[in-house]
Amino acid sequence: MFCPQCKGEYQEGFTECADCQIPLVSELPLPESNDEQKAVDLVEVLSTDPGLIALVKSVLEAEKIPYLAHGEHFSGMHATIPVRFLVSKEDVAAAREVLKDLL
Repeated sequence: MFCPQCKGEYQEGFTECADCQIPLVSELPLPESNDEQKAVDLVEVLSTDPGLIALVKSVLEAEKIPYLAHGEHFSGMHATIPVRFLVSKEDVAAAREVLKDLL
């Protein structure tokens, strides 16, 4: 299941995006142009506990840096998986600069 807005991926059984509060879809639509289909090499710029997700997202979004928050929707009862923030190679320096105080 996927969120059509933020492209977040969910396990079967979920029906609504936790961040966007919109219904999930079983497949994401294909990009409209070939330019959008090019592969992007992602680099981890931060690994953090789920308590800082909203702060990191707001910092990256304020700077208009696209990111992927890998693992933000997964946590166990007794253990929490760190959330990994990934950005394109072109945005690594800018992302690290704006996140340096969080590191």
